[in-house]
Amino acid sequence: MMSTDASRKQKSAASISFPSNISQGPAVLFYDPGNISMEVDQAPNYPDIQGYYLSREIGGGGFSKVYRAVHRQTRGLAACKVINLYVNPAWGLGTPNIKELQKEVQVHKALKNPYILEFLHHETIKIDNPDHYTPGLYMLLELAVGGDLFDKIAPDVGVPEDLAKFYFAQMVAGVEFIHAKGIAHRDLKPENLLLAANGNLKITDFGLCAVFRHKGKTRLLSGRCGSLPYVAPELGVPAGQGYAAEPVDIWGMGVVLYTLLVGNTPWDEPSESSPEFCAYRTGELFNYDPWTRIRGQALDILKGLLCIDPQQRLTISGIKHHPWCMTQSQLRREQLSEALTQGIRQEGMMAYADPVFRSGESQAYAASRGARMAGDTDWLNKEESQFMRGTGNITQSGDLMTITTRFWMALPPNEAFQILAAFLQSDVADANGSVRAVAAPSAPGDSFSGSHGAGGVIKLHKAAGHQYVEGKVVVLPSDSLAAEGQSLVIMQRAKGSILHWRALWWSVVRANELQDYVIRGDM
Repeated sequence: MMSTDASRKQKSAASISFPSNISQGPAVLFYDPGNISMEVDQAPNYPDIQGYYLSREIGGGGFSKVYRAVHRQTRGLAACKVINLYVNPAWGLGTPNIKELQKEVQVHKALKNPYILEFLHHETIKIDNPDHYTPGLYMLLELAVGGDLFDKIAPDVGVPEDLAKFYFAQMVAGVEFIHAKGIAHRDLKPENLLLAANGNLKITDFGLCAVFRHKGKTRLLSGRCGSLPYVAPELGVPAGQGYAAEPVDIWGMGVVLYTLLVGNTPWDEPSESSPEFCAYRTGELFNYDPWTRIRGQALDILKGLLCIDPQQRLTISGIKHHPWCMTQSQLRREQLSEALTQGIRQEGMMAYADPVFRSGESQAYAASRGARMAGDTDWLNKEESQFMRGTGNITQSGDLMTITTRFWMALPPNEAFQILAAFLQSDVADANGSVRAVAAPSAPGDSFSGSHGAGGVIKLHKAAGHQYVEGKVVVLPSDSLAAEGQSLVIMQRAKGSILHWRALWWSVVRANELQDYVIRGDM
């Protein structure tokens, strides 16, 4: 790096600041192979963070985007969350809560545990920096290359009970550590449970956390926050009444365990407005599917975790001594990937997300993939490589691709984009949703650059029960197939339930209107 960058690092602010006068132009889409993101005015200019440069976008939502980061010397991988602190209030989009961001940074970097995503470093780049870097808060994190835990789970199917027990035990260990530090997470849900390369669980996102114990003194919490299907019912009490912190996370773990076992949440929210929750309170719900699929000690621990009275709810100690947890999971490490993807394989989903291409041209392409992907997956050990390949995070041709809501189309990118955009306009927009399609090469007002201007981005907002899902469909020239004229389509969720997003993906790949184009299974 140049000396100016080294100087910038020495002067980097230790805290997060927010300017009072901001003026920026409208947002436009920026296209680059393997990296499509929403930026302001122009292509981003990112600094190196602790020796890491920012590569392609791998997630995000709201004011933030998450990028894969690569160390220039060691080629090691990390994740970098970039939060836009400089949002013009006049846009009506709200502004980042600087105080909450400061708390998130301070809490997360203090939590070092095998089942918590590691916080590596943070820097604030001011809007008037001399190198004209994209301003914002940069949070360097461990990269959970295994992706989202629930990205591999089939809706309404779930995972085998032994695997649910395996991941529940890791979640309990992580939450026990968090609580021992006097912290409540307050947002335990599938979207905040990631996987390491070896399949271990990683708890992330401490944006809603709260300190409930400090210097031996415990306090009640008062803030109402979290995702409705996972929040505890006591958060619905009248404002001004406090609630105990630890039982809130216990309830969240209970909903996560239920979702692991059956592939869906038990209710949209724990209130009188939910028929399912009302039936749960009376006990009537236990007579209906999918509750009837949960038996014995698994059902008993769920009732303890989801006890409506927080004072009677199971504690961490009670969980660890419950008979269901006292009998450890019998899964061997090498069985993890098969058990995790059992549901989506049985449902036929992996035939779309990770098809095996049999043509000689494709096999030759795959055989040469290793040389061209140097540094991308060669750092994995045998155990990690086995898990990553078994879950589809490493595709048949050797690509590292953690999002399994993807598919291929037997069309050139521009044609695939047009057909998908037309289909989604009719299917999603007619179902209380919205669709915005932006093609490449650029149209007036859109800023694109990159490889041959192929494909495009389709932004989606769709109702899902009482909630909604939001994300984008990215159409790219296929980098995994040798045959020309084919496209890779990645459906990248930004907001909402992972399971609802997978259900949307499943409806797209099986749509009658697309069956002539979507590639399934062997070729």
